[in-house]
Amino acid sequence: MLIDDYLAYLSDVRRCSASTVRLRSSYLTRLAAEVDLVAATALQLQTWIAAHPQWTPRTVNAVVATLRSFYRWAVEAGVVSRDPSTWLRPVKLVDVDDARIASPEQIAAGLASGRLEVRVVTMLGAEGGLRVHEIAKLHERDRDGQWLSVLGKGGRLRRVRVSPELGAALDELRAKHPDAGWYFPSRGGHVSTQTVRNWTRRELGTNPHSLRHRAGTTVFKRTGNNLRVTQVFLGHASVATTAIYVHVEEDDLIEASAASRLAA
Repeated sequence: MLIDDYLAYLSDVRRCSASTVRLRSSYLTRLAAEVDLVAATALQLQTWIAAHPQWTPRTVNAVVATLRSFYRWAVEAGVVSRDPSTWLRPVKLVDVDDARIASPEQIAAGLASGRLEVRVVTMLGAEGGLRVHEIAKLHERDRDGQWLSVLGKGGRLRRVRVSPELGAALDELRAKHPDAGWYFPSRGGHVSTQTVRNWTRRELGTNPHSLRHRAGTTVFKRTGNNLRVTQVFLGHASVATTAIYVHVEEDDLIEASAASRLAA
């Protein structure tokens, strides 16, 4: 019941995405099976996290974020008198930037795919900057001619311009599933985010989030390094988050070296 109340808060008050709610539900349910959530101590939380060495740094950080969010809510709701998650710290991520942006070869592979769905996913991610869950749940009602209305994290709505090539591909996809409503239909609704990940990993050799990183980096460079435009394009609440998506590549370093050259 306690977890259900928290999840309802995330969904109804914070307006978090369904994927975020499911993820946090999974972590809290696993924790509750081993630790009393109300009586938990900081040491118990740290010990529980340490008992899962198979978790990647990103997973650990997602767990820490979940516990911090849950206990902040629990304190405000009067469920607990203290916050045992205060001492939890995220893991520092090292040397991950280069691996998180799709290469031109990977994008070319996606656009050359014999599967229409993969081609559309590639364009939505690398051109439109959509997150994987935004791609999976894209519906025909989200499109108004040359624009897509995309509901992202935190209930933030943004508009994404549809290029002629993407528009034609979306039209073709709708013609393939005329009665579904969803652009990527599955039994009883739309495909899962895992299905989209499987498509890109199998045919592009990368994850769909790397396509979004490509979109953010490209928009930043082609708008004259306008971080604010890039922020709105990606639907971020913070410019600091957007900065993570702006990758420094070899040609940028060459330009930097030329700019700083002492010789005339």
